[in-house]
Amino acid sequence: MKVVQVAHYYGPLGGIERVVYQFCQGLKDLYSVEALACNTSIKTVRTEEEGIPVTRVGRIAHFQRMSVSPSFPLHLRRMKPDLVHVHMTNPLAEVSCLFSGLKCPVIATYHMDVTRQRVLNSLYAPLQRMFLERTRLITVSSANFARTSPVLSNWMEKVRVLPFGISQKASLPTERTSEMLKKLRESFPGKVVLFVGRLIHYKGIEVLVDAMRSVQATCLIIGGGYLEQEIKKQIQQHHLENKIFLVGRVSDEELIAYYQRADVFVLPSVNRTEAYGLTQIEAMAQGTPVICTDVGTGTSFVNEDGVSGLVIQPGDSSALADALNHILRDEELRSKLSAGARHRAETLFTEEYMVMNLRNIYKEILR
Repeated sequence: MKVVQVAHYYGPLGGIERVVYQFCQGLKDLYSVEALACNTSIKTVRTEEEGIPVTRVGRIAHFQRMSVSPSFPLHLRRMKPDLVHVHMTNPLAEVSCLFSGLKCPVIATYHMDVTRQRVLNSLYAPLQRMFLERTRLITVSSANFARTSPVLSNWMEKVRVLPFGISQKASLPTERTSEMLKKLRESFPGKVVLFVGRLIHYKGIEVLVDAMRSVQATCLIIGGGYLEQEIKKQIQQHHLENKIFLVGRVSDEELIAYYQRADVFVLPSVNRTEAYGLTQIEAMAQGTPVICTDVGTGTSFVNEDGVSGLVIQPGDSSALADALNHILRDEELRSKLSAGARHRAETLFTEEYMVMNLRNIYKEILR
């Protein structure tokens, strides 16, 4: 049986790409698995990566987060899949499934609602409805997200909850991690607040920067993105250069050390484009309490208020500052949340548990 995972991109880019990679690796011993994605140039490239054949189809344009690739449906058809698994939202992949002529079952993993580009969404919505009608089953990362999604409300009979998780092996510290942790403790001896993620509009980093004006701690921001220069300006305007540091991207081994060094991890997202927040699980796996915002998705499912951290309303820098100060000043609370975070990560959000559930879904569809 051949399974094709279809996504915007394939590789170490963000949370969605990581899930696609996990799905491919978790299924390859049961099925013939291939990945189909877009390239960032006009050239189509075929590679094999860790046992997975990957086709990156050339695109002729990229507009409003959508790739234009006329040959994409043809590449999908030529793969002759027994099952297609599309990672949404992905207009190119969805249209390709509709017009490629394939008759095989289609599964969708609905990762997030699109909250911007309203004019384009009005044009895309009819095609998206046609695609969802075509699917056999739709997986989502949390029941919270499914219940509140304006897109999924008409398809709840097809929805199956499949929580994402992280590899327990990948969470184990290495010698490099220990060396890095020692350096971080020397460089930042006081309380540490940590953010990890792309520096983009819905992450709410400007809210975090504003909140740090009222918090006596060091804030480390890991990641890159198009808002980096704006964030630097905001830090300078508030004279926070000695308190907030833009670290950039770091290796996986180094990242574990940053999670271990942090006293609290923050995910201050401002809208429901943040559907889950895998970085929360990474922090929780290291016993780091989390503060997240309730944007009506899976963020407050992953981080349970009062158990693994605190949940606040989005866009409120005063509430974020209060929550940070509450955790940083109360050692007993921090210890309790640390234990709860680790337990929740190890019991509910593992890659092994996710893959087991995914395999069961595939067996159900392909029997």
